[in-house]
Amino acid sequence: MELSHAELAALQLASERGQITPDQAIALTLAQCAADGLFWLRHVKTRDEADPGNATKSFPLHLEYVQDLWRVFETSNRIVIAKSRQMLVSWCVAAFMVWWARFKPNQACYLQTKAWEDAVGMIAMPEGGFEGRAQFMESHLPDWMQLKCKVSEGRIQYSNGSMIQALAGGADKIRGKTASLFVGDEMAFQDDQDGVVTALLPLIQKGSKAILVSTPNGSSNAFATLYHGRVISDAS
Repeated sequence: MELSHAELAALQLASERGQITPDQAIALTLAQCAADGLFWLRHVKTRDEADPGNATKSFPLHLEYVQDLWRVFETSNRIVIAKSRQMLVSWCVAAFMVWWARFKPNQACYLQTKAWEDAVGMIAMPEGGFEGRAQFMESHLPDWMQLKCKVSEGRIQYSNGSMIQALAGGADKIRGKTASLFVGDEMAFQDDQDGVVTALLPLIQKGSKAILVSTPNGSSNAFATLYHGRVISDAS
């Protein structure tokens, strides 16, 4: 439920006076989550397959770099990140896509990586088995925060009109799509990186957000060139 400024102010005043009902408290919390992604992350769980005795964990907000990274996601539209493994950057990206889609109506969010099965693993697996990362975060939110959504292989469709869609690598997979948010995961390992960037340029120029993330893969690829200083909107 989206609250007007007046409704939100009234709920905040009622909360300060101790005159708030449980339903109003939920509405106020959801409004805070929509306005502040870091606040929402307090309710988010991650999965650590390397720790089978304690696989489900709270989002690591205690890590300062995680908070800094999230603020970059929120405030910048052209982002290139060279990552190391085991830094939870992929979880941060997946969480940002979930937050963006569930709290902003009518958004088209695409995540592309080289192999379809890897993209599906980031977004959503067929229901009833091992969950994709975005799917896992949705299903492990508190009951009162659950949203009605339709999950299929590689796709989460929200009742607010937004969706998160997995894509295999290749410029032809993103060309012609109108993305509100695009994530290129392990971008340095994708084929036709120049073509992907070229396909993104019109979207970025119109205000879409693009996040390119990868572990390094040498210097003779488009991702390395972008990371070392070429502005995305100037790429060709």
